[in-house]
Amino acid sequence: MKKLVFMAIALMLMTAAASAATLTVTVSNCDSDQGCVSVALYNLDTRQQFGSGSGYYQGRQGNIHNGTATVAFPDLPDGTYAVAAFHDLECRGVLPTNFWGIPQAKYGFSNNYGKRPDFSLASFPVSGDMSLAIRLQWY
Repeated sequence: MKKLVFMAIALMLMTAAASAATLTVTVSNCDSDQGCVSVALYNLDTRQQFGSGSGYYQGRQGNIHNGTATVAFPDLPDGTYAVAAFHDLECRGVLPTNFWGIPQAKYGFSNNYGKRPDFSLASFPVSGDMSLAIRLQWY
């Protein structure tokens, strides 16, 4: 009986590992190599918060070299995701805005939509390792 339970657990772990993917996000068009790039990954459970800077599924920061940063999200389950990124001069993870809420740093979204899109416009399926490119822009 113990052997059967062990085999069932091992099979479940192998199945989970087989469906895990790595999403590699390359963010370009930073004005300088100062600071870092902050990247937020949203999934279907967090889609209502997409682009808000909070409530994301996972967040990462990447160092900038020659105006470009690369951030990896390993071990993602298959699903639908969207990405928001910005040039974070102070590496605080908070997009600076002015009094009216207009971003004061370059930012971008998956599928390279301009101003903050709806999750459905910026989302994409993940079902294996993949790469995504985002070009930052001013508001």
